[in-house]
Amino acid sequence: MKLFAILLLVIAFVCVPTLQSTTFAQKGIQGGAQKQAGGKGMKGGKGAGRKGRGGEAKNGKESHAAHLPPGFQQLSKDEVKLLDSLCGRALEQIAGSQSQSKTSLLSIADYFGSMQRLKDKNVAAEGDVQPDPTISETDIGLYVLSRLDGEQRGQLGKLVTGQRAEIAEYEQLREKVLTMLQSLLVENPPKRIFERSLADAAKATGEKEISIAIAQARVFAEISKSLKQEQKQFLLLVRSSPAAVSTNNESIAEVRAALAKYGTRDQEAIAILAYKAACYCTGTAAQNAASSTGRSNGLFGGKSGAGKGGQMTGTFLNTLNRTQQHQLYQLLGSQVRTRQAKMSRCTQVIFALDAIKTGEPVVERRLQQAGGQFAETEIQTAIVETRAIQIIKDSLTATQIGFIQQNLVDAEK
Repeated sequence: MKLFAILLLVIAFVCVPTLQSTTFAQKGIQGGAQKQAGGKGMKGGKGAGRKGRGGEAKNGKESHAAHLPPGFQQLSKDEVKLLDSLCGRALEQIAGSQSQSKTSLLSIADYFGSMQRLKDKNVAAEGDVQPDPTISETDIGLYVLSRLDGEQRGQLGKLVTGQRAEIAEYEQLREKVLTMLQSLLVENPPKRIFERSLADAAKATGEKEISIAIAQARVFAEISKSLKQEQKQFLLLVRSSPAAVSTNNESIAEVRAALAKYGTRDQEAIAILAYKAACYCTGTAAQNAASSTGRSNGLFGGKSGAGKGGQMTGTFLNTLNRTQQHQLYQLLGSQVRTRQAKMSRCTQVIFALDAIKTGEPVVERRLQQAGGQFAETEIQTAIVETRAIQIIKDSLTATQIGFIQQNLVDAEK
C-alpha cells in the first residue's frame, strides 16, 4: 500500500513520453478529414504546418508528416508513428494476411527502459566508407556481458532457463488472444460473450507478463548490488553512447564464444537480459520511464509500420476517399487519447519494479492486476480497431482494392 501511494504522487512529476499535438484533444477531429480539400477544421488552418504551408515545420524544415495528404500534415512525430503502425495493420487486414506478430524476447516484459541510440549526425559523403549498421540491443547486451563476472553472468543464465516455461506459456496465451481476435472477422460471434472471453484471455496474458517482469527485476536488483565501481562506470558509458559500440568489438566475439554452450535462442535471451539489466541498473525510475519504448503496437499489435520509411502510409491514405480517410483519422484520434492512459499505467509498473533496487517490498498480486488491466485495455482498443478497419474495407471499390493489392500489398512481399 505504501509503495503504490508513493507511486501515485511521483508519477505526476515524471516526464513520460507523450503525444504533444493538440489535434485530437479538441473538436477538430470531428470535422477534420471531412474538409480535407482545404484542410480546415484541423490544427494549422489550411493544410498544415507554419502559416498553412502543408508539411513545413516551424523551424523551416520539412515536417515528419509532409508526405501525408492534407488533413494529416499537422500530426506530431509520435502521431505519425502511430499512424504508420495503424496503416500497416489496416493493409494487412484489407489483404486478409494479418500476421501473428511473433513476440520478440526484447518486447516481453518491456518495463526496464531503453538506451537511446542516436543516429550519426555526420552523414557520409558520396564515395566515403559507410558507417556500420545500427548496433542491436542484442549486441549491446553481449558487450555488457563482457564486463560482468562469472557469477553475474550465471544469474542471467539461470534466469533464462528458469523462465523458459513461463515465457512459453505467455506466448501461448498471447497467441490464443490473437487467434480469437482474428476470428472476429470471419465468425462474427455474439458480441458480449465473445468480448468478455477475449478480455479474460488478455487479462491472463497481461498478468503472466508482469510475473515475468517481477522475476527479472529481482535478479537485476541483485546484480545491481554486486556491481563494482568500475563495472558501474562501464555500464554508464555504454548507456550514454550505445551507438558507439562496434559490432566488430573483440569483447563481443569472446562473449559469443563463451555462450556457445547454450542454444541459439538462449544465447539471445541472455544477451537481451543483460541489455535490460544495464538499463535497469544505470537509470532511475524516471529515466527508464522516459526512455521506455512504449511498445507502439502493444501486447497484441501487428505490423510495426507501413514500410519504406512511412511513405507507403501516404500512398495508402491517398488511395482512400475523404470519408474513408476521416474514418481512419477518427480511429487514430481514439488511439492517441487512450495511449496517454496506457503509458501512465506502464510508468507505474516501471516505478514499482525500480523500487526493488532499494529493497522496497513488492505487492506482486497488485502489480499482476495492473498488468491484467493494461492488457484488457489494449485488447479493447484492438477490437475497436479491427471493426473500424473492416468498415473501411467493406466500403472499398474494386478499383481501390486492386490498386492496394498490386502496389501496396504485393510490393511488400
